[in-house]
Amino acid sequence: MLLLFSSVVFAQKTATIDGINKQFDQANVYVHTGNPEKAIPILDKINKDCKRIGYKLGITRVGHTLAIIYFNSSDYNKVITLDEEFLKIGNEIKDYEKLSHIHRLKGCAYSELGLLNKSSEELEQALQYAKKIKPGNNRHHAISVIYSNRSNHFMKSAVAQDSVFSNINKSIAEAEKISETDNSYISKKYSLISYSYIILANEYSKSGNQQLAGEYYQKSLEIHNAKPVPLVERVVLLSELGYFYNDQKEYDKAVKYAEMGVALEKKASFPQLRRDLFETLSKSYLELHKTEDSKKYLGLFTALNDSISNIDKKAVDTALSSTISKQEKLYLDSTSKQTVMYTLSSLALIVFGTSFFLYYKKQKQNQIKKIETILEQLEAKQRDSQEVLFTEHKIAETDDKEEENMLMSVEAEEKLLEKLHNFENKKLYLERKVSLSYVAAEIESNTKYLSYIIKKHKGKDFNKYINDLRIAYIVQKINDDPVYRQYKINFLAEETGFSSHSKFATVFKNTVGVSPSEFIKYFEKK
Repeated sequence: MLLLFSSVVFAQKTATIDGINKQFDQANVYVHTGNPEKAIPILDKINKDCKRIGYKLGITRVGHTLAIIYFNSSDYNKVITLDEEFLKIGNEIKDYEKLSHIHRLKGCAYSELGLLNKSSEELEQALQYAKKIKPGNNRHHAISVIYSNRSNHFMKSAVAQDSVFSNINKSIAEAEKISETDNSYISKKYSLISYSYIILANEYSKSGNQQLAGEYYQKSLEIHNAKPVPLVERVVLLSELGYFYNDQKEYDKAVKYAEMGVALEKKASFPQLRRDLFETLSKSYLELHKTEDSKKYLGLFTALNDSISNIDKKAVDTALSSTISKQEKLYLDSTSKQTVMYTLSSLALIVFGTSFFLYYKKQKQNQIKKIETILEQLEAKQRDSQEVLFTEHKIAETDDKEEENMLMSVEAEEKLLEKLHNFENKKLYLERKVSLSYVAAEIESNTKYLSYIIKKHKGKDFNKYINDLRIAYIVQKINDDPVYRQYKINFLAEETGFSSHSKFATVFKNTVGVSPSEFIKYFEKK
């Protein structure tokens, strides 16, 4: 009788696991056909069922699938705060594949939020788990994806380009090992290879080799046209093609690919990709003199960008607050210590309030003086047609020792300076992908001579030279054109070629002495 009862229980358990796997199939349909939000309640139910019957392999699979959904929806906060139970159970049952992917997605989420140290830790942890996976397609795929993600991470960390290329080559090498006898891995294999080509194209474009960049973009497109590649990957490619051709001033092509991207993105939900596509369309239509279309997409871009920025800010705040130790939390929870702190705080607040008011007033006066100094420099620049704004003392004379170490003749220097002046007049420094190699190619020189000329005649390094030009440009615009005082900071950042509004705001304040918003407020009050 007992044996019969045990058999019945086992049969019920097996049937339940089969049912759970069918529910996973249903959830995956939603994930891969553009309705990921419908998969979440199914996964919640699966998670409860798995706990009820002790199906731990199913629990780690739920964690991995949720991480994918949250990451693809740009909800990075939910990725990095994913229930630790998924990782704990994964370690218990040694599910190295799911552990690797969850840590990888956490690393990517931290990278998107700009928390690069945390990103490095998670990606390294992911790689260690991936190397423990049994040999086969699962292992090749996991390692290939991590190397691909690491290359993206290195690009954001501004490390040497060799590190980016090294990781991309490792990613491609692992992907090519994936056997095509398993149909489920064919899409994954070519997805990885095509995405690697996109990264190579981006890097070559950044280095100024636009021809090679274009070739790699087209190689990626050929794979998409011939192989089954996931929807999100195709949207990424179309977004990159739109941006690339806009940068190359081939605006019709840029619009063609970006419009295709927008149409395809409607079948899914990838907010950041949609935002980038809106930006490309706004800029390209403006260059094609289609003002209404440009305004339409600028409005869509601004609204979506603000929404994403708010979500990212909350996620960063959550990530940073999680670093507070348990001891600190217990300390704050202590009633007696809180009472003492409140008393001291009340006394300190009065002193601090008075001091802060006087300090704030003095700071405001200093800010006004700084702004007025900048405006005087602008007027001088317009009067005398000289480079006055943000220009440091130039190195006009050289001593005998420096003459001996000169890299080029005076005539060659003058010629290069003239080309650099033309570069400035064309306002090419506003291009987002400006780099030392890009400018060197533009003025038909090399990076060594260009660095030498900028250091000697501008009195600064390359990055400061470009940043000063960009800030001088936008300061002039805000001063001359009241319309620019109505724009949001993220638009001003885009206008001047900065990668983010936070980077723009930081450079602006370091250069001008006040924040962009304070600078604009000055005109409003005036």
